[in-house]
Amino acid sequence: MEGLSQPSARFSLNHIFFDSLLDRLSEFSLIPEPASNQTSAPVAHNQVFLGKIYTQFCPTVETVEAMLVSNNKVVILGSQHEIEQYITRLDMSVRYQYLGEEQSLCPGFIEPNINLILSAILQQWSHIGPFGFDCGWQKLMPNYGLNYIARALLYLDKGLSAEDWLLGYGLYSVLLDESAQTSQHDVFQLVQQVCIDRPVAILDATSAIAYVNEAALEKIYSYLQHHDANPFASKAMFFDLVRRQNGLINEQLVWLVEALPARQLKRQLKSVFIQIDEIVARAYSLGITHMGTIDTHPFARKLLNLYQKTNSAISIMEPRNSWLQELNSLACLSEQYTEVEPAANRSIAINIGEVGYCGYDWVKSYHGQSMLQPCQQLMDQGYNVCLQSGFPILPLSPLRAAEQACSRIMEYAPGCYTRHERVLLPDQCLSKPQSLNAITKAAAEHLGSNLGTLKEGETANFVHLSADPLASNSNFRELAVIACYTN
Repeated sequence: MEGLSQPSARFSLNHIFFDSLLDRLSEFSLIPEPASNQTSAPVAHNQVFLGKIYTQFCPTVETVEAMLVSNNKVVILGSQHEIEQYITRLDMSVRYQYLGEEQSLCPGFIEPNINLILSAILQQWSHIGPFGFDCGWQKLMPNYGLNYIARALLYLDKGLSAEDWLLGYGLYSVLLDESAQTSQHDVFQLVQQVCIDRPVAILDATSAIAYVNEAALEKIYSYLQHHDANPFASKAMFFDLVRRQNGLINEQLVWLVEALPARQLKRQLKSVFIQIDEIVARAYSLGITHMGTIDTHPFARKLLNLYQKTNSAISIMEPRNSWLQELNSLACLSEQYTEVEPAANRSIAINIGEVGYCGYDWVKSYHGQSMLQPCQQLMDQGYNVCLQSGFPILPLSPLRAAEQACSRIMEYAPGCYTRHERVLLPDQCLSKPQSLNAITKAAAEHLGSNLGTLKEGETANFVHLSADPLASNSNFRELAVIACYTN
């Protein structure tokens, strides 16, 4: 591989490939199909909830046994006796809801960073990672490997029309082999050898590389031939370069965008709002009441504005600007930041899945003095630390993120690793209250909002959980969201 360019070690939705994809979609004079008007679980006009109710998790854990909600506002919090006195004094007609013995209420979860438009587009591709085709699994599949990828491609091929490309994303080559270069080579060879006649293009999850088959290369070279951008003297030179690189890398990914069939892209654009609806429905089922969008492309912003005019089912917000905003997508924090003075207005959204799902890749690579997602260190230095899921590359799940921040257990590691050895940087583990705060109040502060707690006079955004999240025997990943209430 000497003398060849290497794929960028960090591949995110900010890459030029995705900007180019949105540029291409913006060329079509299409309006996406309207979305349905989803609603969250209804709250009666006057409703009293009785049971264990968490109003906040940090700086102290605070609970009450009763809450009166009226017109989607928290009217009063306190004991059952206090609320019944209030109801009697005002002669109110109310409906009571008694929580189960082990159930609880808590503030609604907030997903602070999500590229909503790109997520809606990629959901129409196929996730070739270890979380299922729609990236919905909450745990790494145990049999993720080349055999699974081959079977997945053959299965997906059967459901496509003759003119469509087989498009995929989120392939975790770093989980396939000890060497990233070896695994990328193996994936590229697999895509060449699998018996699929149509063009195939699969994006890696962590490196700026697309694994393409010969049919796709023919289409891409045809595009280059018909444009002034062809840097190759012959098709043989183009094919040889791609083979030696194990795919298209870095800026070459723009060629892939231009070669994609217009009919397929138009169909994906037309379904963007429907896909957002599906993401919103999934968010509700996971207890998410608000999302912070980080779509910055002008066309993505235009689509978001159109969507919000027809659908108010979820509150879409923007993170406040911070000089640490760039760090939101970084896996490591180097020593140069360890001496920064505390400041209350510094905020960072950490993709903790890079520890839980992909921590072993960091362990086996050279990382010098850097630390992978040093949550506790950042909090000790005065940062507002919240957790993001990393969707659509990683599963959308605030509770899963909170569990990973508590345990920092690498789900993928060789069998010789003991449970203790699977804990990555144990001194950076958050406590349970800190983790829950990171998906509620801290996430709200990252968005510049006063959400994330239950307060009298404020909007009633809360989640009904199947168990007490702070019980000594509780495991966040085992908690079920019974209902999600949001204004």
